Amino acid sequence: MAQSADRFGRIHRFYAWWIYELSSVLTRKQAKERPWRTMLYQSADGLRIIANSDGRIKEIAMLAHDAGSDAIADARRSVIGKRDTNQILLRLAPSQVVRRTLRVPRAAADLLSSVVENKVETIVAWPVENTYFGYRVVADDPASSDQIDTEIIATTKTLVDSALQRAQELGLSPRAVDFAEAPEDASQVEILKLEQDPVTRTAARVKVALAGLVICSLLAGGFGLYRLWDLQTQFDELDGKIAAVMSKVDDIKKLNDENTKIKDQRERLAKMKLDNRPAMELIEALSRALPDTAYLDEFEIHDGEARMVGKSADPTGLIGELESTPEFEDVRFAAPTTREDGQKLGTFSIVGKIQAEGTPEKRQ
Repeated sequence: MAQSADRFGRIHRFYAWWIYELSSVLTRKQAKERPWRTMLYQSADGLRIIANSDGRIKEIAMLAHDAGSDAIADARRSVIGKRDTNQILLRLAPSQVVRRTLRVPRAAADLLSSVVENKVETIVAWPVENTYFGYRVVADDPASSDQIDTEIIATTKTLVDSALQRAQELGLSPRAVDFAEAPEDASQVEILKLEQDPVTRTAARVKVALAGLVICSLLAGGFGLYRLWDLQTQFDELDGKIAAVMSKVDDIKKLNDENTKIKDQRERLAKMKLDNRPAMELIEALSRALPDTAYLDEFEIHDGEARMVGKSADPTGLIGELESTPEFEDVRFAAPTTREDGQKLGTFSIVGKIQAEGTPEKRQ
């Protein structure tokens, strides 16, 4: 049970990793620079509403901190048509933040985010729980120093939340909160991201697409299974009819094969009876051909040949004796003859082809 749960956990982690990596690739392919069109610039004087039209920056309204409902209504009318969330930005002026430069050893570059987070508590005069912050590397020259200069920008959550509330009163929803020296400054530090992470958003869309694909696949698979079942039913009926016919054909074929086999056996036995000499006739022929100084230990007949094993004072002379008989031909030694020390008789192993009965006798 534990192994199954662990295996499921690994599969789930792999699926989450795969979705995230795919979404990251898709997001990078779709990513492009999104210039702001409407900026809410929070300064000591209040909230300035600035429009950007093809690089031309123009202030269209100004709301003081104590602005009344009439001023808010006028400003709200001035931003009609400029409420695309993806193009709205809330920017903090230098007077609204605390700035510090932190030098971090280059060896700790991979831990820069954690180092900055721990350092924020020492540079703000209010509780760190009431802090939004961001940072950027302002000097990173590997050839000149072993330190990294990092600028930290911090502000209070109260200030940011108040500015966001004023933006809501105007009907605007910024995509992010950042800091820059001036509204037109392109070098900014992001303090708070208000829109959903693009990768997360893409991952959600990928999951929906995959779910739709799975549902479509299941529907298509279900319809395919139904069609397959219907066809299989028809095939089964047809197979039943074919099997009945084939069974009869097989029975007839088996009977025919058995008859053919019996006929072949009968013909083969008849031919063997006509062609092969009786064993007793061969033994009598051997008795006449072998001299008194020779005798047999073994005599075998196999596939039209006779094999004779025994002992003789002159094994070589036996070849001629057997060749001269009408019963044998092509007589030869099957193995070298041997003679033990002190023995007069040598051991022989001879094979010879049995002549079919009815073959004309050899000329003497």
